[in-house]
Amino acid sequence: MASITEDELTRAIEATLVVHGKVPADQARPTARVVLNYFGLEDSVLDNKLSSEDRDRFYQLEEEGLLTSEEEDATVSRGKTWRIHYWLLKKDRIRDVGQRSEAPVVDEADQVYRSIADREWNRAPDGPTARPPSAP
Repeated sequence: MASITEDELTRAIEATLVVHGKVPADQARPTARVVLNYFGLEDSVLDNKLSSEDRDRFYQLEEEGLLTSEEEDATVSRGKTWRIHYWLLKKDRIRDVGQRSEAPVVDEADQVYRSIADREWNRAPDGPTARPPSAP
């Protein structure tokens, strides 16, 4: 199967992580670029090559079904067993999600609520300690 392109992975990230608020929209392409730099032309990458920050990104992509992980046991000298962890691109899922949504859906209500500053949510006219005027 052909390699995943940066555009395909970017669209898939926009349709999943961006829509779910896990990644800002302006970070979709840089995230795709970082992920694809690890994979190169391969379908898998060793987990121990990832930085801890990038591993967190991979876990987010796994939660959205864009990556998966596998492990295998390897016997090394003196009978010791090492467990090797791999990350795999889920190419079919990436292409499917990326084609379903060419652009992320913007929730207008969410945008309105996010644009309101915290101080504007205060219901008391003079702050949180305001008391109603006393009766004569």
